[in-house]
Amino acid sequence: MLLTRMNVVIAAVLAASLVGAVQATVTTGNDLQQYCNAAPTGLCAGYVLGVTDTTLDLYCFPPGVSRMQIRGVAVNYLNNHPEKLHLLAPGLVIKAMQAAFPCKKVR
Repeated sequence: MLLTRMNVVIAAVLAASLVGAVQATVTTGNDLQQYCNAAPTGLCAGYVLGVTDTTLDLYCFPPGVSRMQIRGVAVNYLNNHPEKLHLLAPGLVIKAMQAAFPCKKVR
């Protein structure tokens, strides 16, 4: 259990450091889409996972969802919504996750 938590912490720190490395050049959805289409892993995945790791309370991932599935959801959202690519990249990643992984309302 402790090892799993440590892996999550290490992954979050690494993802956040990757986000910092591309933050100066990734501002809009257009920028992120270019990174993701050129190299779907690496900077693209690091950026998407950095955003999702810091905003986990905004959506509900199902058990077993992989980090590459999360990246794929963001890339598909960018590719399927060209009319939104001028918007800020973190907001688009969040919208993609909320659309794909909404939290069920408790009654």
